[in-house]
Amino acid sequence: MMRSLGRLSIINALQNRSGRIILILGVFAGLVGIMHFAPYASADYGVDSSSDLSTKIKVGKSNIGENSSSDMTMSGQSGMNMSGKLDSSTNASVTTSQDKSNENSHASTSESGMHGHYNNVYEKISASSDEEFTVQAQRHLYKPGDSVTLDGSIWSNLMASLGNVNTVSIQVKDNGGNVVYDGKGQVGANGEYSAQFQLPSDAKKGAYDVDVTADVSADVLNSLALKTKGTLESSTKLVVVSPNSMSVQAEGRDFDVQVASNSTSVTNLNFDEQNKKLSFTVQGDAGTKGVTEITVPKSLLNGDLTVMIDGQVMAQSDVVETADTDTETTLELNYHHSTHQIDIVGTNAVPEFGTMASVSLVVSILALVVISSQIKRIRI
Repeated sequence: MMRSLGRLSIINALQNRSGRIILILGVFAGLVGIMHFAPYASADYGVDSSSDLSTKIKVGKSNIGENSSSDMTMSGQSGMNMSGKLDSSTNASVTTSQDKSNENSHASTSESGMHGHYNNVYEKISASSDEEFTVQAQRHLYKPGDSVTLDGSIWSNLMASLGNVNTVSIQVKDNGGNVVYDGKGQVGANGEYSAQFQLPSDAKKGAYDVDVTADVSADVLNSLALKTKGTLESSTKLVVVSPNSMSVQAEGRDFDVQVASNSTSVTNLNFDEQNKKLSFTVQGDAGTKGVTEITVPKSLLNGDLTVMIDGQVMAQSDVVETADTDTETTLELNYHHSTHQIDIVGTNAVPEFGTMASVSLVVSILALVVISSQIKRIRI
């Protein structure tokens, strides 16, 4: 009986010891899991509406400079080299009169002062005494088959002079002069109007002209002053470009990044896992403005994304988050052409999970080994 009691005491001691070991390993594994998943729990993929994210585009004076080269080269450092030729004879580059100089508007903050949460549309411009008649596209770059939304407004004083305009005529032409949209926009009591149309799936690449005219009678037009007559038309431009699929490697996996740009070349796509940074180089003719749309998979990089240009935080007015889904984020970037390095820095690089998973796997194996050895001893 004493031997049985002694054996029972040993078994209880071993079981208690095993329980403590398992508890310690469980706590360790839990801490590892918390350290890994806490950033994802705190990450906000939405848009911070309190941020002051705006852009000023003076319509009617917008223009598009033409790059001499029709080839847009895209390549990544992961060994992939892609090139896409624009169908047009020239590569269009957007320039707008919102730019007060030919220099890129960089924020004075360095990479340490990063921010995120970009607006999903550009700030809507309201007509005023400086701009009596406005029109703008919600985005600067579109792809064939995309839906295009145009917004505009007429200054209240001009509305009174015109005797309340009910409609405006809107015409959109591609860079070959072909009309892709010809329609009307209803003008509200506040002078605002809008229109929407869809680009054909085979839409020609390049710069598109958007011309808007207020619909007024000839009698009203003849009675207006010459200055006012000149404000009855407004225009803006947009760019149509097909996207290219580029590839980067991280944690031994290939990730596809979609890029559409009017720059002459987009090259050197590379992902820095340690710094959670996706980088690429853009190049175009000086004096023109470039626009690039990039779609980043969240399986590669996510969280609060911050866009850098040549080492400085890009002005929020030059970045628009055009789409944000469960799997990817799409950003539209605006810059003056020359040669620039653009970095997209995130707070989370999901491939890090591979390392954490390995740690968790090792912990689990050790736990199984300890439990197995204790069970064998108890049976003996």
